[in-house]
Amino acid sequence: MIYLIVAIGSLVVAFIVAKVVDFWGKSREGRERQSQDFYVDLEDEALKDKIYQQVAGVVDSKYKGREVSKAIYSVVSKELQEKLAKARGELEQKYQKIIDEKSKTEEIVLKKYKKVLAEKKSTEAIVKSIAEGLVVVDSQGKVIMLNPAAEKLLGVDKKDKLGKSLLEGVKKEQLVSLVKGVPDKEEKEIELVSQDDETKKILRASTAVIENEKGQTVGMVSVLSDITKQKELDQLKSQFIANVSHELRTPLVAIDKSISLLLSKAVGSLSKEQEEFLSIARRNLKRLTNLINDLLDMSKLEAKRMALNKRLSSIEEVVREAVSSFQHWADTKSIKLIQEVREGLPQVNIDPDRVLQVLNNLLSNALKFTPEGGEVKVSSFLEEDALKVIVQDTGAGIPQKDLPRVFDKFYQASFRTSEVTGTGLGLSIAKEIIELHGGKIWVESQEGKGAKFIFILPIEKS
Repeated sequence: MIYLIVAIGSLVVAFIVAKVVDFWGKSREGRERQSQDFYVDLEDEALKDKIYQQVAGVVDSKYKGREVSKAIYSVVSKELQEKLAKARGELEQKYQKIIDEKSKTEEIVLKKYKKVLAEKKSTEAIVKSIAEGLVVVDSQGKVIMLNPAAEKLLGVDKKDKLGKSLLEGVKKEQLVSLVKGVPDKEEKEIELVSQDDETKKILRASTAVIENEKGQTVGMVSVLSDITKQKELDQLKSQFIANVSHELRTPLVAIDKSISLLLSKAVGSLSKEQEEFLSIARRNLKRLTNLINDLLDMSKLEAKRMALNKRLSSIEEVVREAVSSFQHWADTKSIKLIQEVREGLPQVNIDPDRVLQVLNNLLSNALKFTPEGGEVKVSSFLEEDALKVIVQDTGAGIPQKDLPRVFDKFYQASFRTSEVTGTGLGLSIAKEIIELHGGKIWVESQEGKGAKFIFILPIEKS
């Protein structure tokens, strides 16, 4: 009987293996069709005959073998059908799970795509609606994006510029000056004139570099603003200030000469009180004259009309002259005024009068903000290919929030008091003069610890 069971088991296993291999070798539709016919295959007559023959060899007769085989086959068939049904159910569940996960993934991807698409449309709408021009170029300088405002400001058509250089096709006479100012500045000014040379447009370009995740430059984005009207107003303002200043100088000179004549007692003796009042008037007249001179200098600098009278000069002599002119003021406040200039400094090609003006402005501020008993030091030394000059004080110092605007025109720092006054132009003029010499000026300070103004003047190589 054991042999009988083994024989039947071998046939059944072989049958199942063949069917399973054939089942998974088919497509999805084929598998579904075959799974429906699986139970029918269990009634295969060829299989029955093989089982009958095996059983007949063990039992007494073919008839009994057939009956026994039917009984065994019925049991095996039923159990096999149950197992196959269970296996089919598990396979269907796994397959359905895969389908569900795939559907969820596709749904997530679709949602993200829709979100990105919505953000893209929103960004495009913002870019199109902003008043400033927006230009994006790749690493080769070719335009990859140009908004309507930029088209209008530059007088170009986006269709003609995409994939091409922004300046391609622009006539030289149309481009008066592509870049004005220091090359490493983020903000630059562009002047454009119309084809008929009748109108001029001035644009301010703020540029930022676009880098990839490796830090490599892949392009640049520029924001363009039309500042034509602003420039025209600035020019009118400068002309007005210059005209008014010139008109005021004439009467001031006459007043100064009159006061000098009275103080010299050439027209009669003066009482002590009269001399005191005339001295006060003269001091205030000098302040007014300095203010007018500052306004005139600033208007010249803004109009690029300040000419430098350069010649080889000794920085030691310039420093000495500046210190000597402020020595009396320092003495009245018991401030120690120190001069430290390294020996053997080379001569430098500068306008000594303008550099003296810078030192006078710096020393004046230092003495104003240094309390009695303090110290102001002027030092100069050679550093690489430049002369460095430092004016350092032990005064109130400059708050951190004021440092970026110290050299702005008419800017009054937050620490100023009614006793400490000024035009707000001195440091701005000093900065312009130093930059005209090809130099640089900056300030280092902490509130309550004094201030240090530093400027460098390049030494021209012969």
